[in-house]
This record gives sequence, C-alpha cells and structure tokens, in this order.
Amino acid sequence: MILTQIMLEEEQHKFLLEEARSKGISLSEAIRRLIEEKQREISLAQSKGGLEISQKAIDGPADYLHHDEKR
Repeated sequence: MILTQIMLEEEQHKFLLEEARSKGISLSEAIRRLIEEKQREISLAQSKGGLEISQKAIDGPADYLHHDEKR
C-alpha cells in the first residue's frame, strides 16, 4: 500500500468517521472501500456504454460477409 495524505472538508471527514464507526472499520479502510465501490460503478458504466455502442453500430459488410469469402 501507499501512504497518502489528503485534505478533507469537515463534512467529508464527519461522513467518513460515521461510515467507519458504523461498520467497525478504520477511517482508511472506509476510504478504500468507497474508492473500490466507485471504481466498480465506473467500470460497469463503461462496460455498458461499450455494449450500447456496439449494439448501435451501423450494419456493414462484416455483418453478412465472412472475411474469407469473395464478393
């Protein structure tokens, strides 16, 4: 792990402390879990976006012509 220092707004700090206390974990662990949660959300959104793009792709020769076939 990498030791990192950050500046937080007072409300952010209070939120994180409450989150940590309610789960019985350290403040650092609460921050790591929130970051991991956000990373999963972003990754899922990107995956869905890529799927939507591919589903909306314009039909072209690749949709009905095998690469080894001649026209």
